Amino acid sequence: MLNTRAASASDQIRGEIARFIQITQERSESDSNHQRRRARRRHQRSWPLTVSAPLGTTIRDISVALHNASPLGLAFLSPVTIRDGSVVFLRLFWHERRGRWVPAIVRHATPTEHGYLIGCEFSAEDESLCQIALSRGLATESADAG
Repeated sequence: MLNTRAASASDQIRGEIARFIQITQERSESDSNHQRRRARRRHQRSWPLTVSAPLGTTIRDISVALHNASPLGLAFLSPVTIRDGSVVFLRLFWHERRGRWVPAIVRHATPTEHGYLIGCEFSAEDESLCQIALSRGLATESADAG
């Protein structure tokens, strides 16, 4: 019997993350010197991303640059800080018209010489956040088409 169940929002987001990690692995340098026991291999490459983040009393889309990525999350360089614990939505493939937004939680924001290094953990297990992320993608597609 065929399984006709539609993929859950979490499944779709996990698929987007897996596709992103595969591509970053193919096109980047691996951080093989990272020796922490529980750490996953990170891949480093400067890659443009769009982040939708709460800044003050509004939510803004900002352009950022990928610093590194792993299957659990990523870090990016940002011109503005984002509070720890904030929910953000990442457009990993900003150039793709149908690129999905991926929910994440900010885990740290570290000042750098040119802005901030923001570390996020993907929230692919939170079905409600994944549904919000997918609905944002639909709104983006509608705006692009109109």
